[in-house]
Amino acid sequence: ATCMLMLQFTMYMYVSIYGTAERNVATGGEAPKKKESAGVLEGVYLFIQHNYVKGIFAISCLFMVEVTIIDFTMKVLARNHFAEEHPCEPSMACYDHEFGNHGMTEDATAAVTKFLGLFGQATNGLSFVMSLLGTSAVIRYLGLRLTLLLFPSLCLFVIIMVRLRPTLYVVFLAMILLKGFSYSLNNPTKEMLYQPTSQAVRYKAKSWIDTFGARGSKALGSVVTNAFSYSADVLVANGSLVGIAVASFLIFNANFMGKKFDEYMESGHIVGEENSGVAEDGGAHVEMGIAQNEVADTSCAIDEDDEIGPEEEGQSDEEKESKSPAVARV
Repeated sequence: ATCMLMLQFTMYMYVSIYGTAERNVATGGEAPKKKESAGVLEGVYLFIQHNYVKGIFAISCLFMVEVTIIDFTMKVLARNHFAEEHPCEPSMACYDHEFGNHGMTEDATAAVTKFLGLFGQATNGLSFVMSLLGTSAVIRYLGLRLTLLLFPSLCLFVIIMVRLRPTLYVVFLAMILLKGFSYSLNNPTKEMLYQPTSQAVRYKAKSWIDTFGARGSKALGSVVTNAFSYSADVLVANGSLVGIAVASFLIFNANFMGKKFDEYMESGHIVGEENSGVAEDGGAHVEMGIAQNEVADTSCAIDEDDEIGPEEEGQSDEEKESKSPAVARV
């Protein structure tokens, strides 16, 4: 409740200082231009059209399949572990006499709650330390391409570790690493991948990826966990195979995206520019100008042109440059 009150106070202070669009117009400010609303299908169209956007989707969302599987595995192992530590006896209220099932005692439930609270603290603590001290240093030292490969490689290592030693605290460590590094390492690098993209991709495709892509990946992970939820051993054996397959694909995709990012940044290519209104007005002319500037001689005049008068031969370089557009038009 205190956080919500602080949020409302912050919004009030922001509006008081910077105002709203209606109030700015009333006081003589310029009204912002109204843009066309971006539909969901426009983001899907950009996703289908550009492989680079598909790669961003994979980096942003597919690791959530692994996270969902391991997270469910950790909770199943935690329930079984603490149920054994605090068993439910037939004389207790948690025991189901009709079917003979042992439920969770109050001590076991409290132990699971404490365990999950410790998990949340450890995950957020690792994310905070990495974001504060490690993320920028890693990107500067390794570069974006190798940093992109770092997180899926970590995912593959973690999945293999869980498959080989499926104990509660091994899975606990795996989840801390996955969640912590996804917040501190994967999220910043995926945002950097939007640099060589147009506004259409950043606002239309990105919103679709962040909303539907993320939820779809979690749903896919839930399908896997639901299919093998009847046994913890079966869940670990089959869920880890799915995780290994996803992590292997993410390594391939990260290598591809790193190469494409370097290529596009070097060449100045903008992904999705043909879908942007800015590109329709002037984007093509800007690219033409860049291409012409890379050529040694971009003038349309002829050196042996007899029409150049003697009064033009003594002109300074600045005067010649000021008349060069006119000469180019001739």
